[in-house]
Amino acid sequence: MQSFTVPVRFCGPPGSGNGGYACGMVAGKLGSVIECTLRSPVPLDALLQVERTQAGAVLRQGDKVIIEAQSTTLAVEPPTPIRLEAATAAMATSLALDPRHPFPTCFVCGPQREMRDGLRIFPAAIDEELYAATWLPAPEFGDSRQLLKTEFLWAALDCPTGFAAGFPAAGKLVTGRLAVEQLQPVRVGESCLLLSWPLGMEGRKHFSAACLYQNETLCAVARATWIRLEA
Repeated sequence: MQSFTVPVRFCGPPGSGNGGYACGMVAGKLGSVIECTLRSPVPLDALLQVERTQAGAVLRQGDKVIIEAQSTTLAVEPPTPIRLEAATAAMATSLALDPRHPFPTCFVCGPQREMRDGLRIFPAAIDEELYAATWLPAPEFGDSRQLLKTEFLWAALDCPTGFAAGFPAAGKLVTGRLAVEQLQPVRVGESCLLLSWPLGMEGRKHFSAACLYQNETLCAVARATWIRLEA
């Protein structure tokens, strides 16, 4: 059994961990393509234990299940990359910058996070079916080979799927499920293009997908389910 904690810095909604970061921590310990289902808010600064199962793994805090992970396959068809300059310019119109952002201190998309503290990924609508953002991964998020660590890749893909799913215009949405497949290494210190798009909805469930390009190379794809919280 392996364990880890989610530091306060890596929060999502106030008082809980960023779902993508926590799922990525689990994925990094399994070393396979998995889909994570979040069963409870991720506690901050608490000891969490990864218990291997026949299907994948379970993340627990004591007897409480936080995340269930199981092997999966992703059938995601990413769009053609757009120019980095166009995505950067579009971010000025991102709804992440709206004062009504419900989670303004989110490690990934929170506008109240300072540069070099949060990731400050602000997805913006390019059209009705595509959102885009650029991101420069800081060296601190890389390993000894200067390759992006799994937990930060998952975090970077998490919130873009949320904006494509309708956050925050469709209401207060939180990550319900997230699956990521890494196809190529991502180098820190080099610009990335994040694209995301909606996949429909069913009741309170909003479905979406995302991908990450670096130097026009497709490095990762993601599939997500976001849950709209009741008012």
